Amino acid sequence: MLEVSIQGRVVRATDLQPLSGVALRLVADSTALAGLPDAQPLPPRTQVRWTRRLTGFAGTRWECWKAHVEGRIPDLSWQQFRDQVLAYNPALRDEPIFRADATYLLPEVTPLPSYTWTRHLTGFAGTRRECWEQHVAAQVPGLSWERFRDEVLRYNPQLNADGRLFRPYRSYLLPEPAACERALLQCVTDTSGAYYFKLGSEPVVGELQIELEEYLPLAMPVVVNDQITQPLLLYPRSTATPAGRGWGRSGTLRSAHPAYPYLPFKVRRLIDRALFLLGDDTAVFDALPPEARALCYGARFAHDPDHPHSKELLCADVVSIALTGAGLRLDWLSTTNPHLADAYHPDRGAPHLVEIEEPDDWQPGDLLVYGRGDPASRAEHVALYVGPFVGVDRSGRAYHPGDGADVVEGSIRRHSNGATYGTGVSGVSLARCLQSKRGLYAWVRHVRLRELDALWQRLRQEHIAATEIPTPK
Repeated sequence: MLEVSIQGRVVRATDLQPLSGVALRLVADSTALAGLPDAQPLPPRTQVRWTRRLTGFAGTRWECWKAHVEGRIPDLSWQQFRDQVLAYNPALRDEPIFRADATYLLPEVTPLPSYTWTRHLTGFAGTRRECWEQHVAAQVPGLSWERFRDEVLRYNPQLNADGRLFRPYRSYLLPEPAACERALLQCVTDTSGAYYFKLGSEPVVGELQIELEEYLPLAMPVVVNDQITQPLLLYPRSTATPAGRGWGRSGTLRSAHPAYPYLPFKVRRLIDRALFLLGDDTAVFDALPPEARALCYGARFAHDPDHPHSKELLCADVVSIALTGAGLRLDWLSTTNPHLADAYHPDRGAPHLVEIEEPDDWQPGDLLVYGRGDPASRAEHVALYVGPFVGVDRSGRAYHPGDGADVVEGSIRRHSNGATYGTGVSGVSLARCLQSKRGLYAWVRHVRLRELDALWQRLRQEHIAATEIPTPK
């Protein structure tokens, strides 16, 4: 019996260099992937709409945010809510206080209708807007013009060559309502950029998808009816910022977390920021944007290259830079020194920290806090779990898939034979961190930001964690 499969290599389009550790997925009808042990149901797509009605509430916008909105809408900040709530509730412009006898509109997450880019269109000439109005708006309710405008270029790259105009002599793919439930398979490219999906004996019509922050998203329709080889080209985004002026690239490092493309935005950003920090302290410090440099203990000595702490990143600095760079909030107590690991002690750090008791519940963004003496004593080291990653950092150190690196930590400064070691930011394995306690400490505690803990709990409640966010074993 013929085995159906698809394989290939993922390479950077600009220089054809292989891209390792790239998470990609094959999406197809659930019936086509039924019976495959690694197939997962595709979670429903959602959108934020201001359709939730609120009555009986009295108070300020801030009080409304805290009581009815905060934590319910992914990536909606207080500042965004503060301004948008006026647009959807004009009465608040004249009287910026909620009244108990009035009704207001608040945001809520609602599912989007499922659709697939499988409908063929020929013989049409015109703009994307004209195509939307004539062939899509009524046929695919729930798909907005803005989403169609952007996605049609991904599924029809020939539009870019034709000035983003449809030509009557070309064939195009348009969206249509999905005929049945969708499912997906996931894999991660190896060190040579290779990927492989084994699909059984039945043909599969689906789509290969890749989403990475520094590259344009890829969505390629495929028909797999044999042992198919399909190379994939990723095009870098043109928005990379120069080193030292913004968050640029850190060598070739990238997350190898199997669910990376589907993790919440803040979590993906946190992982990217943490990987950016890997390398020797001086090289990392020089590459940081100014607001991140200010969080480094060594910033105060940066003017003196001979100072032993010039441009140094302490272990707590690494954690703080990664968390704040992802847009997460750190509510320190007034007595907290953020440069010290004790700032992340679950008993003394701040109310925004919580200790995790479940030994297998490790999620990107979790912290390992170490100390000597009893577990209530002062913390002396902190590290950040980000999930598996691969590549080469900005100082030339390579991380291979077999290394098991999934924790980022700042310096554990030590001296031996007149030399100083451990002054850079490096990657280590979670298992080693837990088993040996880094060979220096008596205890290690598992800590998480409450903001992230609420996020993971909400995802579990929505039954997303079981299919999208596997917990490392």
